[in-house]
Amino acid sequence: MTRNPHACHLPAMDREHAGRKPLMHMIMRTLGLAAFLACAMMGRPAMAASWQITVVLDWFLNADHASLLAAQYSGAFARHGLDVKLIAPSDPGSPARLVAAGQAEMAVSYQTQLGMLADQNIPLVRVGTLIDTPLNVLITRGEIGDLASLKGKTIGISMPGVDDAALDAMLHSAGLGLGDVHQVNVNFQLEQAIMSHAVDGVIGAVRTYELIDLQQKGLHVSAFFPEEHGVPMSDELIFLVGRAHVRDGWIRPFMEALAEGANTLINHPDTILAQAIHDHPELDTPLNRAAWQATLPHVCKQPALLNVPRYEAFATFLHAHGIMTHDVALGQYAVDPFALPSAP
Repeated sequence: MTRNPHACHLPAMDREHAGRKPLMHMIMRTLGLAAFLACAMMGRPAMAASWQITVVLDWFLNADHASLLAAQYSGAFARHGLDVKLIAPSDPGSPARLVAAGQAEMAVSYQTQLGMLADQNIPLVRVGTLIDTPLNVLITRGEIGDLASLKGKTIGISMPGVDDAALDAMLHSAGLGLGDVHQVNVNFQLEQAIMSHAVDGVIGAVRTYELIDLQQKGLHVSAFFPEEHGVPMSDELIFLVGRAHVRDGWIRPFMEALAEGANTLINHPDTILAQAIHDHPELDTPLNRAAWQATLPHVCKQPALLNVPRYEAFATFLHAHGIMTHDVALGQYAVDPFALPSAP
């Protein structure tokens, strides 16, 4: 899959294939979309932008970022005095590093990697959640009907460490261990690895993207969800800021605007998708449309809220698998910004 290195609020582009639909239908749809967005932005007057915030996404623009788009399109960010710029990274491993280096205010990252960052004393802190349920999935060839059948098989992984721990826990739930399978690092070429029969399964794929894509391509595959096989529940996508900036004044308004955006998205998913496709025609594919619908149940509606028991349980899991080796207090790397004293 190609990655879009550009900001996701690029100038709108005309869809070359708009003529496929009747003209009147397109006119009415456009008018309806414009009316909805106008009404949404008239709900409360926009504040003069007090903060210009750059958010580095975890990957190219996709359905996972729908709440961010909704907060932009509905005017929620503007109403809270925010001018938010969304950037897709050229390297999906770079967002956290860019924020740690002070080159962006915020990054979208993964809770599953947060403990590793904390263990390495990288000064980043979770201040919000974008997707609050796991999307990770173990995908195997269709003839593999249970985890016990993985004995002697080859499994592709994309992120050594966390993927190893998840796979180990899943295998143990079926009476196996890592020694019972062959592991190969396929980097981020998960689909290609399983389509080419280089591996019997892959872990680290996304159930709302790669799994759907393989199914749409007609491949017979099986899916096993880590949280159903020994891996603790976790947030999928979270927001990170530098530790020194955890009390910055823009963070609470950002989370309030994002909560408003999530509500708008849930109420008007087709309208937000239509605007996203208008602005980013590359999203107009059967895969992205299916991913959009599949992602809606996973959207976090209270983005600032920190599920302390969940984060502590996942840290215990990482310690048990040797991913975290230091005792780091949760408050050092994950907070609810509304539970913190305001900056002086």
